[in-house]
Amino acid sequence: MRESVQDLIVKWLMEESFTTRKLEAPPGAGIKWGINVTTPGNPGVNFTVVNPVDKPDRYILALAIVVSPEHARELEKMKPAERLRVMNSILSKALTVCIDCKIMVQPNIVIPQTITVNMEFFEDELRSYGKSFFLRLVWRFLNTYLAIVSGFNEWMPVPPPSTDKLSPQTFI
Repeated sequence: MRESVQDLIVKWLMEESFTTRKLEAPPGAGIKWGINVTTPGNPGVNFTVVNPVDKPDRYILALAIVVSPEHARELEKMKPAERLRVMNSILSKALTVCIDCKIMVQPNIVIPQTITVNMEFFEDELRSYGKSFFLRLVWRFLNTYLAIVSGFNEWMPVPPPSTDKLSPQTFI
């Protein structure tokens, strides 16, 4: 019996020490199947993998990055043209890492509150190319998260409170 794509995705993520749990989507959300995923290490990155009802031949890796209150305060101090330059720089880096990602800024690029990143892949690609293909997509997708966070920290450095202490941390 051939494993379902959903079973393969969960199995491969768990083999790489990701934590997964079933996504409880509200009725009408348009999600046929989904899981919440957390990367190994501290701090972990949370993302979802979903199979949309209206596009059953594909899956979507999705994550949302909330602009921290500290970064939001720094952005508010800037003129709109400077905010636009900062966001252009950050998004350009992210798109350099992942040209296949769909990136949206809400509510808009001059007043960013949330940045969403989606990457689609097709069931036939996953079946044809297997685990290595899927994991390369996941790493590229997660590196996009890292590029965005790094971009904010490059323009507006806000060290986390724990940086004054030496504590073991792992991040991908």
